[in-house]
Amino acid sequence: MFLNLGTAPKGPPPPFSAWSRKQIQTIERAIAGAWSQITRDPHCQAVLTAGTEPQITAMLQDALCELLNAGKVAGFSPATYLCPIRGQEIDDHTGKFLEKRPDLTFPRLSSRPSSNQNALFFECKILGRGRALDDYVKNGVRRFQEGIYAWAMPHAGMLAYVIGAEAADPCTSLAATWSADSGSAAPYAPIEPVSGEGGGPAIALSRHARTFTLRNGEAPGQILLRHLWLHFPLADED
Repeated sequence: MFLNLGTAPKGPPPPFSAWSRKQIQTIERAIAGAWSQITRDPHCQAVLTAGTEPQITAMLQDALCELLNAGKVAGFSPATYLCPIRGQEIDDHTGKFLEKRPDLTFPRLSSRPSSNQNALFFECKILGRGRALDDYVKNGVRRFQEGIYAWAMPHAGMLAYVIGAEAADPCTSLAATWSADSGSAAPYAPIEPVSGEGGGPAIALSRHARTFTLRNGEAPGQILLRHLWLHFPLADED
């Protein structure tokens, strides 16, 4: 018998537990492997040179699903992960906005509690070809800080499609950007590099305060963002 009919639900559970480093690095290795695969394909190269961000992300998603089914990346298996979802509709931390769409969502079969918010979320941005870090920060990093994406998780990821040589590594570029304009991503902790641990690609880490409150009254805590920049040099570059 239901004893709480008519009582408003308390809301989501407190922030979900962090995924293990091994699980996150497995996904990062898969992303790096998928990127390597598409950068060798002539059709994909044409899209990388002139295509849109959604077109590039769709190619990356297809390559990731292929790697997942083929078992070519150790640990990246259908026994553990589902195919990444592109543009999945989810709600923000308030529950008022129901059609927020992070670029890539990686669900696990074993996530407990089971929830579409218990996942590894990535926001993807082009850098180069006239696209600068301003968009990466304002329409990427801030979406995690403000509880639009990954509000129930302690971590998430930023992917940059670095087309050409116009952007340097994430540590150098982001540190310079945030030093020049602390309001662009404030409050934040200094960014730090992480070499390719466990065979994974080199990334950068940044920790960001989140000041909103979850629907159950809990504080979300800081979010750790893992910045993975994927490079594609243009043909006319040395």
